[in-house]
Amino acid sequence: MKTLITGSISAIRSPGPISALRGSLQARPLLADALLAAALAALVLLLRRGEGLPSRTADDVTVIALLLVQAAPLAWRRSHPWPVMAVVAAAYVAYELADPMVDFKDGVCILFAGYAVARHARPPGSAAVVGVVAAAVLSPEFAGPWLSLPVPREPVVGPVGVVLVVALSAGVWWLGVSQRHIHADAARLRELAERLRAEREISTRRAVVAERARIARDLHDLVAHHVSAIAMQARATADVMSDDPDHPLVHRGVAGIGTAADSALIEMRRLLGLLVDDLDPSGLRPEPSLRHLDRLAAAAAAAGCRTEIDADPVDGLPPAVQVSAYRVVQEALTNVLKHAGATDVRIVLRRDEGRLTVTVGNGPPAPAHTPLAGSGLGLIGMRERVTLFGGTLRAGPREDGGWQVEAGFRLADPAPDPPPGDVPSEGAA
Repeated sequence: MKTLITGSISAIRSPGPISALRGSLQARPLLADALLAAALAALVLLLRRGEGLPSRTADDVTVIALLLVQAAPLAWRRSHPWPVMAVVAAAYVAYELADPMVDFKDGVCILFAGYAVARHARPPGSAAVVGVVAAAVLSPEFAGPWLSLPVPREPVVGPVGVVLVVALSAGVWWLGVSQRHIHADAARLRELAERLRAEREISTRRAVVAERARIARDLHDLVAHHVSAIAMQARATADVMSDDPDHPLVHRGVAGIGTAADSALIEMRRLLGLLVDDLDPSGLRPEPSLRHLDRLAAAAAAAGCRTEIDADPVDGLPPAVQVSAYRVVQEALTNVLKHAGATDVRIVLRRDEGRLTVTVGNGPPAPAHTPLAGSGLGLIGMRERVTLFGGTLRAGPREDGGWQVEAGFRLADPAPDPPPGDVPSEGAA
């Protein structure tokens, strides 16, 4: 029973084929209007066929062509409502004069064209469509007797008919304008809802940041307390050790230092956890390393870049240098995606004579890529990282239209081994 109820609820919530078709047509308005025009063309042809077609083939072709000319322009009723109205009205008048029928059911297309003007054209100018529709419908009835038509025709519309035609035209205009206002109000409500959602997220974020700041202050006080205890225990232990190294207070003081240090370390980790952005789902990630350049290359490749890595072994490089070099490559690839898009990228790492050189070069920008405006902070950050290790940074365009960033890091020279005579003795302080 539970499975049956769950399945029934899922079936109710899942969109049916009609909803899916409606959503697809809303996403493709031109296709929807083309289908409407085709349906109206089929409708007016069927209605006219029910009245009987003219006996001559030429008249038959003329009637069918004028009916199709009334329906086909409705495929562009959203983008060009007034031109569509003009074409449909002219085709309707020509059709009525070429083959007059004592009936108004052939005016379906002109009513749809009038509705399109009221729905998609800007008011109050769209109100003029009332007169256009009424004039197009009534003009053949009054102009027929004054023209040399194949079949003489007397006007069949009296004062009441004129009033009805004008009222029908005004009703079509009012319906279109009402739908325009309804859709405009719905769009404004969606925009307001989106703004409220964004403001709610900002407010929530601010509340979280404020609460984290308060907790961080509390943790700071705890860490400061533990560090003060460490300092006090260390001084007390040093005083006791100078008088009696085997005194029980020495062992107790050392144990207290260890306990306070562990507590301070735990609180520091909690404080660091608060400072990590909660948008990063991985939490505290491993320290970046040049061994992980393939991750950066994979991210660039996922964005469409053709990435190549040519790197010397990085074993033995100081971790601080590896972190800074990794960040330089990361920032350089970010700039490539911003300013060049999907292009060729080559990352080169060379290590020689106490120096590490990192080069990131890219080809010319992709033809369809629009560069994003940069703040210049990326190059400043790279230069600061390189300068920290006494290196240099060069960035500039290449001859092929691309860009290249070259960062040189000076590696710390290993400390020389002391001469045998300078080796301190075990008792030396």
